[in-house]
Amino acid sequence: MNHCLLEAVVQEAPRLRYTQEDQTPVAEMLVCFEPLREGDPQPTLKVTAWRDLATTVEQQAQSGRKVLLEGRLMMRSTPRPDGVGMQKQAEFILSRLHPLQIQTSQPASPEEAIPAAAQPLVPDSTSDLGSEDDIPF
Repeated sequence: MNHCLLEAVVQEAPRLRYTQEDQTPVAEMLVCFEPLREGDPQPTLKVTAWRDLATTVEQQAQSGRKVLLEGRLMMRSTPRPDGVGMQKQAEFILSRLHPLQIQTSQPASPEEAIPAAAQPLVPDSTSDLGSEDDIPF
């Protein structure tokens, strides 16, 4: 099974519906990403959320809001509009939604800024070595 984290912007607000069999809530929305190159079309992706997450998505994901999506990516085969053959379409099955803060034009205060690491993550292993004359080979 795959697991993905995607940062996107909600393009179309979620539409909440219910399944016919057992009235399970399902929310579907369209998100978009920044294109890789200037002038390229903006890529979009259909996102689907089920059950309690569907109602949460409907409440928290407004059009234009930046979100972090956590879930799995899958491909769906659907009949082509012209009726000849099948077409594949990517769909993202949401497991968690993380709304992101809107960036402000004001710089962050010193308390909000992330401090630089006081010590490196990997210790300097050469500091405890003796002089080169002590090498045994």
